[in-house]
Amino acid sequence: MLVPPGLGAEEQSEITQLFRRNHVERGIIKHARGLLKHPYLVPMGPYFQLFDWDMYFMGVALSYGGVGQPVADSVKDFLEFVDADANAEGYTPREIAPVAAWALPEMCKPFLAQTAWRASETTGSAEWARPYYTKLAHTLDFWEKTRQSPDGLFRWFNGVESGVDNNPAVSDSPAETTEGVDLQCYLYREYLSMKLLAESLGKNDDAAHYGAQAAELKSRVQQKMWSEQDGMFLNIDARTGQLVRIKTWTNFVPLWAELASRSQAERMIREHLLNPQEFWAPQGIRTLAPQEPLYDPKKGYWRGPVWVISNYLLMHGLMNYGFYEPAETLARETVNLLVKDLKTTGGMNENYDPETGAPVAAGKFVSWNLLAEHMYEESKSKTDPTALLKLRKAP
Repeated sequence: MLVPPGLGAEEQSEITQLFRRNHVERGIIKHARGLLKHPYLVPMGPYFQLFDWDMYFMGVALSYGGVGQPVADSVKDFLEFVDADANAEGYTPREIAPVAAWALPEMCKPFLAQTAWRASETTGSAEWARPYYTKLAHTLDFWEKTRQSPDGLFRWFNGVESGVDNNPAVSDSPAETTEGVDLQCYLYREYLSMKLLAESLGKNDDAAHYGAQAAELKSRVQQKMWSEQDGMFLNIDARTGQLVRIKTWTNFVPLWAELASRSQAERMIREHLLNPQEFWAPQGIRTLAPQEPLYDPKKGYWRGPVWVISNYLLMHGLMNYGFYEPAETLARETVNLLVKDLKTTGGMNENYDPETGAPVAAGKFVSWNLLAEHMYEESKSKTDPTALLKLRKAP
């Protein structure tokens, strides 16, 4: 199981104790019912449906306890909709409730293969995925056949599909016009995950194909989405080919996916990510730079407030390029943020004010904030349970 060893640090033990005391994991695994034929993961709070990337990141957190079967079962629930119940081959909705598929025609974010690989690593075998392998392949076919632009990059349908619901760098109207930096990163990781699954299942030709697809996409992102003028990756308007010059946290996702070259990463990190006038805030990473007209640190949702998921991904992005000290600082800030919330309210929130740490949305929320239990530990041991090829550890 790809999990780092426990360190016993005070910062880690306190949040673990609070997680146990408040039973934060209670109820996140639901029994099969209705449209969902297998047990599935669901964020706690106002939610009852199976979500795409929540499923993946919750699965990463659960891997520490060796819990993999509900993660695999959640992938199966999504894949039950592929081909048999959809008009387009490979399509599956981004969320499914026991009584209905939601959010049509928005596509499930490209996390299914990553989740399948995470479940396989946790359970010790990818054999469970063999009957679902073709459907997984078809989900990538869907992106290639319906969402790939002539320049080879992929388009979000809208902001809600991207998961960063009100990201000002993604167009909602007209829809399906934004080539998202984050989307390319997720698809790159899907190709790599399919490569790993194919290798595990003895499908060597497929493994070579997916490896080549990943390499080609990485090259496209570095060449087409990098702005030398701005010193960061930027979304592209597929209608015009113009860069979308909005400073949002999703521009940094190539750090987590390791799609950035060393020089690109260092420039982004030094000029923008660690810049207190832009993204580096007392409580973590602002999700939108204060210079942007739509910046709202208190009510902006993804337009300023700090989220555990963005802090987590960018902590690992910093580590991937050797910025270990700020990564550790970011981890400590995130853990302290949740510890304070748990002590005060007995729960956690979706997001927080980047300056004060005050909760600003969706209380009693349990999803990817489960990652924070081992976040400080990962920063200290320089390991990453989301890494696809190996655990990152400093020499």
